[in-house]
Amino acid sequence: MGYYRTKQKIKTLNLKSLIVIITVGITHKYIKLRNIFAFTIYLFFLVFSLHTIIHINKTHAGEKIVTVIQSQQISAYDESIKGFKEGCKEKGISINAIYNLKGDIEEGKKVFQNIIKNQPKPDLVLAVGILAATFAKNQYTDIPIIFCMVINHERFNLQGDNITGISSEASIEDQFRIFNEVLGEKKNIGVIYDPTKTGKIVSDALLESKKYKFSIIEAKVASENEIASALKNIIKQIDALWIIPDGTVVTKDSMDVIIKSTQKHRIPVFCTSSAITKAGALISVSPDYKYTGIQASQLAKALLDSSKTTSLGVKEPEKLEITINTETAKIINVDLSPIRSHSNVVLYP
Repeated sequence: MGYYRTKQKIKTLNLKSLIVIITVGITHKYIKLRNIFAFTIYLFFLVFSLHTIIHINKTHAGEKIVTVIQSQQISAYDESIKGFKEGCKEKGISINAIYNLKGDIEEGKKVFQNIIKNQPKPDLVLAVGILAATFAKNQYTDIPIIFCMVINHERFNLQGDNITGISSEASIEDQFRIFNEVLGEKKNIGVIYDPTKTGKIVSDALLESKKYKFSIIEAKVASENEIASALKNIIKQIDALWIIPDGTVVTKDSMDVIIKSTQKHRIPVFCTSSAITKAGALISVSPDYKYTGIQASQLAKALLDSSKTTSLGVKEPEKLEITINTETAKIINVDLSPIRSHSNVVLYP
């Protein structure tokens, strides 16, 4: 059914049965005991044992259950779940199961039917990726949901009184700060985008650009077929190209065109994905995926500890990673010494 257990079932003690057994034991022992002192010692042991059993049962009864649902099996998702598991372990939070939707809507329906039919209702759900987040939002309206690893989450209306999230992109401010260190006096940044998908990101960027005196050169497209000509129209006006998480623009074929053309013109490409950097872009500023999971565990702890708070809003990623393609740096002859000293720099290859 696309899921696997991550925790063994807790064996609970049947308190009534134990009391019956121990009571029979008292009678049997009482018959055999020859003095009141020995009986007193035995009675003390009995009371202590019952107290311990009751405490254990109360602890298990009050334990919070967290379920993890991931959209599919990819390394970035796996890293975030790894961080979440580590964070939960440190905080005493129990994860009862992890479900994998395998990137398929029909599989997702089957998995959720199984969860509802066979599993206890969780106290909180971590949804990793957009498919998991969408299913969780539609299924659970009365328990907290935390989503992460959802690219351009604002497009998907992941809002609600019970929804908390962690953005899958570095803030524009964090990105522009790094870009500024690399570009120095160069200020013209091009961006190719589909206004229906990432218009808000570009609008926010226009406001943030004033802080660094950047000029944002826009190239609007409505389909992947327009990308090559859009790039050609702006390539001689820009000092760098900024790739944002736009589904129309970020495809394998379009990335091949963009990387080839920008390297030919020695134009650095900035982006928000280490995968694009490894494909030939110069620099990506992206969340540390494992730490995103740790951050999610912190939010889970806060939500589970509060009887009133069901949402903490959408948070910025607290820890970022700067990935540099050193081969691309050589090809376009750019000096990266200003940012190499950052502690969170990853060099590729």
